[in-house]
Amino acid sequence: MSLLGIDLGTSGVRAAAFTEAGEPLAEHAVPTALTRDGALVETYAEGVLTAVFEAVAQVASSPAVLTDGVTALSFSVQGEAVVPVDSAGRAIAPAPVSMDRRGTHAASAIGDRLGHATFQRITGQPLHPMFSVFKIAAGRPGWGVEAAGYRTLDAFVAARLGADAVADYSIAARTGAFDVEARAWSEEVLAAAGSVAGFPLSADRLPAVAAPGTVIGTLDAAAADRTGLAAGTPIVAGAHDQAASFLGAGGRTGGPAVFALGSSDCLTVLTGDRPDLTGTGFACYPVADGAWITLAGTAAGGWALEWLSGFVGQPIDELFAETAETPPALLVLPYLAGSGTLDNDPLATGVVAGLTLDTSRAEVARAFLESTGYELAKIRAAFESRGVAIGAVRAVGTGAANASALGIRASAAGVAVHPVAGQASARGAALLAGLGTGVFGSIHDLPDAPTGPPALPEERHADWYARQRRRFGELYTSTSPTLHSLTTDKENHR
Repeated sequence: MSLLGIDLGTSGVRAAAFTEAGEPLAEHAVPTALTRDGALVETYAEGVLTAVFEAVAQVASSPAVLTDGVTALSFSVQGEAVVPVDSAGRAIAPAPVSMDRRGTHAASAIGDRLGHATFQRITGQPLHPMFSVFKIAAGRPGWGVEAAGYRTLDAFVAARLGADAVADYSIAARTGAFDVEARAWSEEVLAAAGSVAGFPLSADRLPAVAAPGTVIGTLDAAAADRTGLAAGTPIVAGAHDQAASFLGAGGRTGGPAVFALGSSDCLTVLTGDRPDLTGTGFACYPVADGAWITLAGTAAGGWALEWLSGFVGQPIDELFAETAETPPALLVLPYLAGSGTLDNDPLATGVVAGLTLDTSRAEVARAFLESTGYELAKIRAAFESRGVAIGAVRAVGTGAANASALGIRASAAGVAVHPVAGQASARGAALLAGLGTGVFGSIHDLPDAPTGPPALPEERHADWYARQRRRFGELYTSTSPTLHSLTTDKENHR
């Protein structure tokens, strides 16, 4: 029998089937579209649902899955996307994704009412405009009393497949309106958001919540017909994509930690208790009793590399192949969608420092890769300063597949990085499907993931990279006032 993971990603939907031992059987990906208009970056939830049907149908019809039928499915979910729906659960407007900045004013106003420390104590998240509650409070047309409710992307899809509209604890936390200790929607946050929005925002307009790995319903006949799966197949609450990647890559309490290199780059760890992260940019949420995920990362990540690829007119794989062999005297702040969550600075922008007439494209490409390593080192140091054990670092995602690029990142970070092949987020979702149906007793019983040869820091460049890591932090500190001014002026000029 097989388990199905559905990865609801920023740039597409991927369905992947695995054996109960976590071994891959079949997968299929369908791209989805994002639209950008200034501060607005949106996806179309109905289009995402169509992509789910297509991706699952392709996997269900594969010979391996026809032989080894799907017994349950679950989700890996991009964070912060939110869908306004009508009474039938259909989307009535596009869904803003993580990098959408419409919530900037609402976040500031709600932060003034609650206080940043109170917001983080309740929600486990740093106060940042990326979170769903601020996008709702921004009050776009069709988002007020016209909406019957608001769905996270997993709750939206699950309900249309036949289950209840349920968000798991981790994705509920990424709305910025969830009390992570009480495991319930925060009336305090919702009241503050409603006062800013100018319309009531109450828990009954949001999805129900459940722990990852909880059965929330079954596939109905209409969805079964469109996917090729059996009607009555259990649908299980999934997890935020970073949590799913962590579980799918074999992350454990105390290590290994998991570094996801996708549209965003993120380092994730697991602890038994909720760590004290007051006043930091770390985000923290529960995934089970006695199991807390903590993470920090850079919003742009792979998007920054895609931008560079488009800017120079060269495919990413070719850029990697031609990357300079020697570390360049360059530094890149890869904050093309705001800073990393560690600095929690939505006004930050990208910087390339050290350009000369002799700078080559290959050197710039290497500097962009190195910036990921510098951010990893910065996050590791912040974890350690708070007494959070990291252990070994495993890498997953598109950015982990290229050994040369991963080696550059490892050298810049000053730490060995162990790649995990395959689709870790979809694997994590599939394993949660197994948890919900009794294949595994707890998240601690999930099968480990095999790793490839580690990418090791180059000793001959160790001193150089140690200095670069220091300069990386200094560059952000020294340039942020100017960059804030530029960003503010640009927004006011629109």
